[in-house]
Amino acid sequence: MLKEFAEFLLTKAENKTYEIGGRTYSDKPLVEIAPPVDRPEMLTVNGLDSCVALIQREIKRIRSLPVYVRVESPRVVEVFSEWDDRFERDNLYRVACDAPMFNPGWMDHETAIIKLRSGFVETGDLEYLLDLLGSIRKDDGVQTEDNGVSQIVTATQGVSLKRNVQVKPRVALAPYRTFTEVEQPESEFLLRLSDDGQVGLFEADGGFWRLAAKRNIADYFARELRAEIDAGNVVVMM
Repeated sequence: MLKEFAEFLLTKAENKTYEIGGRTYSDKPLVEIAPPVDRPEMLTVNGLDSCVALIQREIKRIRSLPVYVRVESPRVVEVFSEWDDRFERDNLYRVACDAPMFNPGWMDHETAIIKLRSGFVETGDLEYLLDLLGSIRKDDGVQTEDNGVSQIVTATQGVSLKRNVQVKPRVALAPYRTFTEVEQPESEFLLRLSDDGQVGLFEADGGFWRLAAKRNIADYFARELRAEIDAGNVVVMM
């Protein structure tokens, strides 16, 4: 009885297939047990130069070439391998920019001056804007005339002196918004000054600076990894 019961269990464990209507069916689901594959753990760094050094030093140990360097955004780059024979990739490196990000919008007078001094590349319009803000004291009276195209700001200096200042409606600025190893893209900002001394900077380029920043990053990798690219081991893309 035990022998027959064991044979019955073996029979039930067997997989059976059936041909029905020209198609093959199984009475049990089959699950493939894939062989274990050792894969590298993705490493996150903050500098483009660190990523270049890692690629140059470790590329000989990467099994599936070429390596793809993808500029995902002005602040993120991903590096991954070619498909292997199981159509899987190794996610190798991730570069995340840790530089402060300028957020457009309204800010008070002192905050605006600090941010402009510390978080922007020097340009002609930056100096103009700092000079403009320097002529308006927080405790002065400020009046504005705004027709949607330009503004005229009247800043009261002392108790009797007034000075009319023509304010540019748009200024070209280059805040630090991407990796410091590449040139910061310059873009236009809409400038507004409120009656209570608030300073407003709003992006006015439709986000074109993002594309310019990504191109700068891609050009950086193209220069630094020229030998690896010419050898067919690295592909840079956006």
